[in-house]
Amino acid sequence: MSIELATPRLLLRQLMDRDTWTYTYLLVDPDTQQGVLIDPVREQLERDLALVRELGVELLYVLETHVHADHVTAAGMIRQQTGARIVYSEAAQVKAIDRAVNHGDSIAFGNFTVRVLATPGHTNGCVSYYVDGMVFSGDALLIHGCGRTDFQQGDAATLYRSVTQKLFTLPDATLVYPAHDYKGRTVSSIGEEKRWNPRLGNQRSEAEFVELMSNLNLDLPKKINEAVPANLETGISFDPKRYLHEAFSMADLHTAWQSLPEDELIVDTRSPQEYDSGHVPGAVNIPFGEEDRHVDALKEYKKIYLYCRSGRRAQTVLADLSILGLDNLACVGHSGMPEWQRAGYPVAT
Repeated sequence: MSIELATPRLLLRQLMDRDTWTYTYLLVDPDTQQGVLIDPVREQLERDLALVRELGVELLYVLETHVHADHVTAAGMIRQQTGARIVYSEAAQVKAIDRAVNHGDSIAFGNFTVRVLATPGHTNGCVSYYVDGMVFSGDALLIHGCGRTDFQQGDAATLYRSVTQKLFTLPDATLVYPAHDYKGRTVSSIGEEKRWNPRLGNQRSEAEFVELMSNLNLDLPKKINEAVPANLETGISFDPKRYLHEAFSMADLHTAWQSLPEDELIVDTRSPQEYDSGHVPGAVNIPFGEEDRHVDALKEYKKIYLYCRSGRRAQTVLADLSILGLDNLACVGHSGMPEWQRAGYPVAT
């Protein structure tokens, strides 16, 4: 008798910042332990990093649904400590990010793919993220509500079309995870919101919605003057030379490897166990977290090429070594050893 094992479902952790009623979501592929974090809050940085460490997550991306006005993001600090790449909508025009996305783009981690849905209206740079029967809707669609439309280029008619033409066209069983809830609710569904949402449900017309939103008369968020400027800089004072670099692929590394001079070095930043299982011939192993011990030796090289499995650790090592004064670095920031192996390049063990 054969037993077929079902594909593991995505691991989800829903976290809350009670001061701002903000939800942060950690999504993890249980097969590969690769994950993404959605809408992190600065005050919860240590909590979120501790959870990532405890679960053994290789954090690939920080996904932001929009430029928040009620809290400062932890995205920049998380990138500093994990190498995770920061993702915003291109329309948000946020500085110093790693990837700007548009409607229909996809973001892969492990065996899962996040689909980007442009859902402007609360702000002009709002996006929702759909993956594995769940949609993380930011402030566009809340549980029995929606985001306001009276600041940050908000527009009620635009938000109406974003929700009704994009989110409400998802399957009714799709779980809705919003960026906030002020009544302690944790999750809804598209089917529930289409029927019961008092602002957008029950086939409310666009004209009715626009009139309703124009008469809310809400106070501005308390932290808007701090949060918006900070979030346009990923939550930190940012030096792009340390955290951003030109794209360098494993194919580029292979080209460099074929004629590597003595004053250049390839560094594998994975663990010793990963390195022993297969690495680029001639590469030396400096595991992520140990790079500061080798600064003086690395300064002797004209050029150093860094790689790992997915680019996360290599990118973090690049940032750390840059802070310590090295400027002779190149980094494979979007792939790693599996790509080298798939290409059929030589492997040493």
